[in-house]
Amino acid sequence: MNVLCVYSLTTFSLKKELYSPGDIPFGISYIATVLKEAGHKVRLEVITPTTDLAKRFKGVFDEFAPGLVCLTSVSSQMPLIRKAGAVIRAVSPSVFMILGGVHATLNPDETIGLDFLDAICIGEGEEAVCRLAKQLGQGEFPTGIPNTWIKKRQKGGIEKNSLLPFRTDLDNLPYIDRSMWEPYISNKKGMIYTVLAGRGCPNRCTYCSNHALARVTTGRYVRFRSPENIIGEIRHLMESDPFVETVFLETETIGSNLKYSYELLDALAEFNSTLKRPLKFGTNLALNPRIRDNRRLLEAFKKANMAFFRIGLESGSERIRKEVLNRPNYKNEDLIRFCQMARQFDIKYTINILIGLPGETREEFQETVRVTRACQPTFGVSVSIFYPYPGTRLHQMCQEQNLISEKVRESLFERTAAYLDLPGFSPWEVKWEYILFYYKVFRGRETWPHIVAKTARYAVDAFPFIKRIISRGVHLASGLATKVAH
Repeated sequence: MNVLCVYSLTTFSLKKELYSPGDIPFGISYIATVLKEAGHKVRLEVITPTTDLAKRFKGVFDEFAPGLVCLTSVSSQMPLIRKAGAVIRAVSPSVFMILGGVHATLNPDETIGLDFLDAICIGEGEEAVCRLAKQLGQGEFPTGIPNTWIKKRQKGGIEKNSLLPFRTDLDNLPYIDRSMWEPYISNKKGMIYTVLAGRGCPNRCTYCSNHALARVTTGRYVRFRSPENIIGEIRHLMESDPFVETVFLETETIGSNLKYSYELLDALAEFNSTLKRPLKFGTNLALNPRIRDNRRLLEAFKKANMAFFRIGLESGSERIRKEVLNRPNYKNEDLIRFCQMARQFDIKYTINILIGLPGETREEFQETVRVTRACQPTFGVSVSIFYPYPGTRLHQMCQEQNLISEKVRESLFERTAAYLDLPGFSPWEVKWEYILFYYKVFRGRETWPHIVAKTARYAVDAFPFIKRIISRGVHLASGLATKVAH
């Protein structure tokens, strides 16, 4: 059968929707790929706040006539997904529509109530959507599909099916079909590619969905693909793009299982030794007591050409990390010392930061600036304004303290807008600190033109309507140029 997969972006691109292959998301990609392997025809549509939804979906249904529409969303994308779902339902009243992703998984009762939906998927969806597409393709009304809630349109009510345990063998998943994303990527060759290394996180940080997702069903939540399977996909990537230089291994933290980490790093080093032009690798790393003084891990990074990693400080306040965020146990000096070791091995690193946290004072935020500056990040900083994701413990805490602005329900933007009314740290002050963060960390260490450019980028991100205006201007100019050329 024909299946339409819809992915939403809440950012405004000045070119195409995705900058590089490294921006390809895994969830909907695996769904689309397993559907293709099951013999279904799949079409991918990427939408943004500037997309003419009525025109786009009318064209899709006229050309492709899907019988199943698969939507996915995190909480911050729900306003756009609600608009898209309503348009799709108006274009095709009979099409079967299912929504999966983190928001539906953690907020099923609210999500199943959306008028345009026929079903939601809770948890991992590869097996569920294949069963769903098969039943629909056979002309049957879907029933008995694990990991789904299905509306019984004629009889009324909701069929709430059982949940499968977490998938244990990630090697059974196919390599994702990246070709469907090519029309949406600005820079396709020689860029950073991202390969899934594992699913799940051992940490239980209150601001992140992982602590809630880990309780959704049974089985082992933290899982990794085998080194052989990962390298197999990298070989596959190199066949399609011989100019690939860097591969980011996506997992919540590569250090959650050090035995596995060393096996993977040894395998990558051996693989690189067979190449005329060795690849560079990157990954995520969370500091914990087993890692903070671990020179062996950094030595293995260096041997495998793990050229950079992203590591979370989040807050420089040890009180906030312990009492509010439930971060792994480490001191500020532990992170500073670990970063110093990484510089000794010439391994670059990005520091992840959260601004505007519940309970955070301006003085505690200035400690975040101080510690980040002391870490001397060599691959930049990743700065986000805290977003209260429904279903997380920190969202519940914010609700109980009446901190969340009503604007969060309809806003299309996460991590660049302030939605908490914090005593002594207003949303405007939070946004201002977000804009100036790069300057405060790198002043005196980078050139002024570079600092100004980065600060301007944060300013544009903080005021999305500016980027929207620029984006529309670029698209209009591009369309006019095309007409003139023809």
